[in-house]
Amino acid sequence: MGLLLDIQNKVPLQLQGLSKLSGLSALEKRRRLQQGHHHERQFVGCWRDPRQQVNDEIQLFRDNGKWFMETWFSDGCHSLDEMAVTDTAEGLRLEEAEGNLFGEYLLLQDANILAFCSDNGGRYLAEKLSA
Repeated sequence: MGLLLDIQNKVPLQLQGLSKLSGLSALEKRRRLQQGHHHERQFVGCWRDPRQQVNDEIQLFRDNGKWFMETWFSDGCHSLDEMAVTDTAEGLRLEEAEGNLFGEYLLLQDANILAFCSDNGGRYLAEKLSA
């Protein structure tokens, strides 16, 4: 346990409250991560991945001209990815800026419809939660 305490003391101050094993709930972790960002972000929308056994929540937003996808996984984990955006005839194609080995991307149509797509033709719609 002494080693864990030493590690905790070396974590940056802004993350110390998030890394304790004392048990922050996923909801509390989420609240703290989002706390300082609301004034900078232009919220686009929130959707849920409707596939069975997935149930992840995806939020899209813009910040200083860049697009981001924030994912809250059903197990409480979190990811934040910068997205590359291409305007297509079908809508905005959003791909992870660092690339995606599986050929997967998002297609945003009319800021309301979000589809999960793949280069091999697979497509399914996300469930809209908020605008």
